[in-house]
Amino acid sequence: MWIILALVSGLVTALTVSAAPSSAAAAPITKPPMGWNSWNSFAGAIDHTVIEQQADAIVASGMKDAGYEYVNIDDGWWTGSRDASGNITVDTAKWPGGMSAITAYIHSKGLKAGIYTDAGRNGCGYYYPTGHPAYPGTGAEGHYDQDFLQFSRWGFDYVKVDWCGGSAEGLNARNAYTAISDAIARATAQTGRPMVFSVCEWGGQQPWNWAPGIANLWRTSGDIIYWGERPAMSRVLANFDAAQHASAQSPGHYNDPDMLVAGLSGFSDAQNRTHLSLWAISGAPLIAGNKPSDMSATTRAALTNREMIAVDQDPLGRQGTKVTEDASGLQVYQKVLSGTGRRAVVLLNRTGSAATITARWSTLGLTGSAAVRDVWAGADRGSFTSGYATSVPAGEAVLLTITGTDGAPTGGAAITGKQSGRCADAGSSANGTQVQLQDCQSRPGQAWTRAAAKQLTVYDNKCLDASGQGTANGTAVVIWDCNGQANQQWTVNANGTITGNQSNLCLDATGQGTANGTKLVLWACNGQANQQWTAPAA
Repeated sequence: MWIILALVSGLVTALTVSAAPSSAAAAPITKPPMGWNSWNSFAGAIDHTVIEQQADAIVASGMKDAGYEYVNIDDGWWTGSRDASGNITVDTAKWPGGMSAITAYIHSKGLKAGIYTDAGRNGCGYYYPTGHPAYPGTGAEGHYDQDFLQFSRWGFDYVKVDWCGGSAEGLNARNAYTAISDAIARATAQTGRPMVFSVCEWGGQQPWNWAPGIANLWRTSGDIIYWGERPAMSRVLANFDAAQHASAQSPGHYNDPDMLVAGLSGFSDAQNRTHLSLWAISGAPLIAGNKPSDMSATTRAALTNREMIAVDQDPLGRQGTKVTEDASGLQVYQKVLSGTGRRAVVLLNRTGSAATITARWSTLGLTGSAAVRDVWAGADRGSFTSGYATSVPAGEAVLLTITGTDGAPTGGAAITGKQSGRCADAGSSANGTQVQLQDCQSRPGQAWTRAAAKQLTVYDNKCLDASGQGTANGTAVVIWDCNGQANQQWTVNANGTITGNQSNLCLDATGQGTANGTKLVLWACNGQANQQWTAPAA
């Protein structure tokens, strides 16, 4: 859904820790969802014919084979009517056989089905023009258990929960979405059908700080387009920027900068590729919003490009981050890929003129020679010893995959969790990157050095840091430019704990987690194994 509230997420920069991604409500997915959503192309003018035609086209176009699996029915499917018991009633002229019939049709194509509701009393169609009357009562508030159980019984595999009603009523987003998460968990317990849970709160109440514990994906901004508008690259870039919360993301839990506008009228083929490059480097959900039944060959080729999709769907689940900006608007983003010595890189030119942008191996954590491949050109560019430079057109991006050798640690060693057997990993050298558990490999982000000033350093000049000088339980442990402050000083104790000198709290694997992506925080020392570490020698 589109929504026009002004974003406040960009005004708030304080880092707070995400909840542990352990909610029973979150479906057990391991990669960003891929699929299609009805809103951008049809708004509220949807019925079974529209949905069936697009499901057919997803199969016929090759999108299904490329990984697009969800067919998501957005706002406009429901008139807001309920029976005497409060159960949702459906217009059978629009949906013959009810909603279970449309999910059966979608499933018959080897696809999965998604549905839409709102956290408040009314959905967005009540407040804004959507191509159908402003039906009241199209939200789930007051019926959470009833509605989400109904969705599950109808056969839906994915549910998007918008925030128009919640916003209008001034609800607390964390409380409302947690209650919804609990309702989904109860529904799943009854039906055995987990549903992907998409929080669509638009970023105003910083869902990246709490949604990872209750949902699979969470919107980080308003919509890229409003209904009836043509897409603009400025909006794409704004949503991309608003989704930069890399420490919140891990396998099964994703920042969502909104559904794709690739293939919509007024967006060029080059803009489509740039848009998809940014979403892929982010590991963002790939939810198409064009008409699969009516798209050009170049749009189809872009959406189904297997190398772009592989970058987006990489099993590490990392979000790429900016590593350099040698001149204003000439940016390099890096995403660490699974395996050794593998990176995805986006060279993004935000300026009004073509310019040469350089990716240097030293900033990517690589050493020696590395092979470069241009994803959109489908061409190997050769091997290079220190970096790769190419001209990038104004307002466009180049998407690369680079394969080389992870840089040898400069005297560093791993910090290994006793309970997990995994290493403390800073997946990017960007300030604010939250340290996580990852399989131990020879990566620069796992090579720690104990400095004389009681600092634990990585990437040569980044220090282990208690975010925001926090001293409370749950404070995120990140990396930051070394500055000599007390929140960057640590004591490695004989009992295997690592304590922050400012807080006197222990380095802790959240929730006693042992999986890749488990975030490290500060917590009161308790002697448990998730606070036991093997650290580099002094």
